[in-house]
Amino acid sequence: MIRRTQFDSLLRLAGPGLDIRLDADLTPQTSMRMHTRAAVHAHATSPNGLMRLMRESRRLDSPAFLLGGGCNTLFATSRFDGIVFSLGGDFNRLEYAGGNIVRAGAGVKLGRIVTFARECGLMGLEFLTMVPGTVGGALAGNAGAGNWGLCDFVENVILTTRDGFLANVRRNQFRYGYRYSDLREAILLEAEFRLEPLDETERRRRVEEYRAKKTNQPFNEPSSGCIFKNPKDPETGQTISAGKLIDECGLKGYTIRSARISERHANFIVNNGDSCGEDFLALINLVRDIVHQKTGIELELEVQIVGGPMSSAILT
Repeated sequence: MIRRTQFDSLLRLAGPGLDIRLDADLTPQTSMRMHTRAAVHAHATSPNGLMRLMRESRRLDSPAFLLGGGCNTLFATSRFDGIVFSLGGDFNRLEYAGGNIVRAGAGVKLGRIVTFARECGLMGLEFLTMVPGTVGGALAGNAGAGNWGLCDFVENVILTTRDGFLANVRRNQFRYGYRYSDLREAILLEAEFRLEPLDETERRRRVEEYRAKKTNQPFNEPSSGCIFKNPKDPETGQTISAGKLIDECGLKGYTIRSARISERHANFIVNNGDSCGEDFLALINLVRDIVHQKTGIELELEVQIVGGPMSSAILT
């Protein structure tokens, strides 16, 4: 927790490459549009600004959380008593690196890299169509759709460790799987992706296929995307839709104050308005309990819970 007397040292960090705000409203920063504030919000636009912030946060021994696109993040309480930081500026760069390689900063929106790849005569990331978020957050959680995840296309990643050391990590040097990546343990700065030559007919077919799969999701309402990972059937080992399980338990439309299970897709919890983290945690726990009671299956979270139970903050 940051004490009032420590604010001065943080404010002195502000300057080229780093913007600092105290008692910051994070509502616009997350796709859930939850009413959450942070003791400090730092927006780093250069590697130098980011390194200054990291050194000071370690010196203060303060909880610090890297907020990417805010699309897979749920703050557990109405206030985060630490530093929430985000990336922009230099971290939004997109470059064609020659051959089949595209280089993207961690702050690049996923939609931008899909479009940019096409402009470079490349394809392969069409599964990210209509998937919100940024490159850094998507790599940390190996975001994707169907049988594909973004880590499948990584050539190498530049990152900084919790201790502030820069590293260049190639794909065979970290583990990843379904909605999981070892990269979550670091701060990602940029990545290179190996794609395939563009076939416009095939690219268009893929885009239409993934768009069709998204039509039953509540994109017109504030949500954090899918709440739970799709589990394995304990008897057959086959993947089961978490949304289908929740639906079959009769939970579609169930509401706890401002948190509601979407009627369109039961693996989405949407914000009815004046939301708080406690409402969502209560509904998440209710869903897990009922699904386990009726099916024997333990649902595992896909969404990241920050600042409370099941939290996973970095740089602590």
